[in-house]
Formats: sequence, C-alpha cells, structure tokens
Amino acid sequence: MIAVVVDRTWRFFCSVRAALYEIIFLAVLILIGTLKGSVIPAQIPRFVPALEPLVARWYAFDVFHSLIWTMTLTLLAVAITICTINRVPGIWHAIAQPTVVTNRQFFRMAEPAVVERSPDPPDAVAQDLVAILRARRYRVLTEQRGSDIHVYADKNRWGNLGTFPFHLALILLLAGGIVGSELGFRETMFTVAEGATRNVGRGTNLRLELERFVDSYSQIGTPTEYRSDVILYDGDQEVQRASLTVNNPLTYKGVTFYQASYGQAAQIEVKEATGNVAFAAAVPFDYVSRSNGDAPAGMVDLPAQGRRLELFFPNLKLDAKPEIGTIKLQSGELYAQARDARTNAKIGEGAVIAQGDAARLGGLDVQFVRERRFTVLQVAYNPGIPILFSAAALLVIGLAITFYFPHRRMRALVSAAGGESEVVLAPLAKRDWGAKRDFVRTLTAIEARFGPATLWGRSSHAGD
Repeated sequence: MIAVVVDRTWRFFCSVRAALYEIIFLAVLILIGTLKGSVIPAQIPRFVPALEPLVARWYAFDVFHSLIWTMTLTLLAVAITICTINRVPGIWHAIAQPTVVTNRQFFRMAEPAVVERSPDPPDAVAQDLVAILRARRYRVLTEQRGSDIHVYADKNRWGNLGTFPFHLALILLLAGGIVGSELGFRETMFTVAEGATRNVGRGTNLRLELERFVDSYSQIGTPTEYRSDVILYDGDQEVQRASLTVNNPLTYKGVTFYQASYGQAAQIEVKEATGNVAFAAAVPFDYVSRSNGDAPAGMVDLPAQGRRLELFFPNLKLDAKPEIGTIKLQSGELYAQARDARTNAKIGEGAVIAQGDAARLGGLDVQFVRERRFTVLQVAYNPGIPILFSAAALLVIGLAITFYFPHRRMRALVSAAGGESEVVLAPLAKRDWGAKRDFVRTLTAIEARFGPATLWGRSSHAGD
C-alpha cells in the first residue's frame, strides 16, 4: 500500500500536465497580486456592483505574503526536485553508457543520412572512421554484431550536466520566493515628517529620522529633484546618515529605504490646561479631506486626553472650493477640528490657525508652530535576495553549458556490401541545426578520406 502511494505521488510530481496546472495557477496568483497595485480592480464594481465586497477583499489580500503563495512555490519546488532526480539515471546513462548498436531504420528516419563506400575491408574502414572522428574531438565507441560494425560518436557529453545547475537555479528561485514571502516585508507608504523619527518595526529595531527634506522646482512649477536627509538608528545607536533620492536608496542589514514621494507637514504642539505638553511633533498631511479631495489632511491621536485632532491645509488647486464650509484658507494657515477619540464626534467648532499662532480646541491649546515637509519612502526587506543571486549565477552557468557545450552525437554503421565496404552515417540532431552543421563539417573530413558521399536512399545498396 505504501509503495503504491509513493509511486502515485512520484508520478504526480513528474507529470507534465500537473506541472502545467501548477504554473498556470502561479501565473494567476501573480496577476492577482500585480493588479492589486493598480486601479483596475476598483473599476469592476462600476459594471458589476455586487462584486464590490470581493474587490475590497482583493485590495486587502497580500498575495505575495500569503500561505497559498508559499504553498504554490513549495509545490513547484518539490516537483522540479523530483523531476530532476527522475532524470538522473537517463542522463548518466547517456554520458557513461550510451547505446552503441543501432539499426538501419534509424538511418531511414534520420536527416541528413549519407552513405560512403570504400574498397577496403570493413575493419580498416571502421579504424579510419574512428581516427577521423577522434581528430574532430569525438569520443568514439564501437561494437561488432556479425559482419556489421556499429559506431557511436559524441562530444561535449558532460554538457548534459548543464541541466542540473539550471534546475537547481529554478529550485533556488522558488526557495528565495518562499523565504522572501515568509520572512521579508515591503511597506510602500512609510511616511516621516521633518524633524520626526519613526520606528521601522517588523522586528528590525531600526528607527529613521528625517533630518531635512530638500526639493527644487522648474520654472513651470514641476519638481525637478527632491532629497531626504535621514539618520538611521539601530536601537539607540546612530548607524548611518544618508541623502535619499529616487535612484539612491539606503541599505542596512538587508533593509532598504527607497525615496518614493513627499508631501506637506505641520509642526504641532498641543498643551493641556495645566501647561503639560501632550504632543509636540511634525504631523504628515498624508491623506485628503473627505469633503474636499484637493485639501491635504492630517490627524493627531491623543488617547490619554481622549481627543483626536483633524488638521487641514489650503487647497492644492488655487481655484478650488473652500476647504471647510465657507472657510477658504490662505497660505500659512491650517484648519483644526477637535473630536472625541472614542466616538469621533465633533467637540465644539473648529478654528483657523496661522503659522506661529495657537487656538483652544476641546480643552487643549493647539499651536501651529511651522510648516514642514514629509517624505514617503518604501521600506523593503528580503532575506531571500542572496538565494536569488545564487540562483541567477547558476542559471547563467547552466545556460552557458547548454548553449556553448551542447551534446553532439553521431551514429555510423560499417558493413560489407557487394565486394566493398559501405558506411552509413547520420547525426542525432532532429530540430538541432547546430548539430547538423557540425555533422556537415565532420562529413567534409570523412569525404577527404573516402570520397564524395551519397544521400541515403540514392545508393544501389542503401536499402539492402
């Protein structure tokens, strides 16, 4: 019973059909994960409103860090491993113990197949043929059956081993994907305001401080360059300073910070009625008002005081509608609204606060210290990258062996025919133009010894 189960399992993993289904399923997962980062799923409910909950779950589903992704990669890795092991005996037999004996049916089916004739006896002809092939760097094996001498010649036989680094590379690629999925992470919206420090988390013990953000613009107002001057801490120890630009990331212990975007921020100080400072930091305005998509907005949570502050900057568009009701903010102003931290209900009226001024909101004194900027970074950690680099190296090695040292094979049959010797030759080269070309070049050296060759089927003895 166990043997039957093992045999069926082995056959399943060696099945081409099963491998095709696995690859198709993997491609579907990749498509789902890739489209998640686009606006395409959001368009589906416009045509089929009933699918809106499914689309919401789609956006919430992290395909490349899911269990089904890991299981699919594992299944493919196991399948490739078993298929590779299954091929070892055949490949080794082709290298060490190839079949020498053939029959005339092979030459009838081969293309091209040629015939040479010589007045010399078959033994002498076979010896000369072997010498010519060895001079062309072929390994030559012969075997006599009756009066016929069978010849097998090949070169670059160790090139067959090129399939193993190639398959190992595929296995390592999948292993790298599994390691990256299970142990790695990527955060696409890591925002840090000027003067603020943010924990990276994810078990890294890293903190990033944005010391300064610098941007420059063209005459028409488009950004030409932006840079984040950052300080990276490992625990409490400063470990690196860097200036991040779009093409100049920062990497430390495998964690990489990429410059992605930027936006407005505000330095805010909040005091209780007793004068105790409840909050003092830069707040990134990293979302927009629900009632006005042109107004950058930020939020300050004060759980100890039971309060939440909503903050709004002026519209990005000069001709846009007022930000809040009939209030239209001017440059250097923000609008603040206090809310209950538990119910999110408004507490009193909001207030317009100019830079440097303060206002009392929900029993707290809120000061707009100054305008600042925040940077948007992508933070990525993939411990599978060394595995992927190893896979890439093995892939190149396997492909180089396969293409630069291809296994070339040739068969010949030397026999007596009508008082002379007949030599029938053909390459094992179906759909391999390189092998056919090498055969033609070898045939030139053979013709120099035995004379012009005749195509198979045009000789009076060829069909005997």
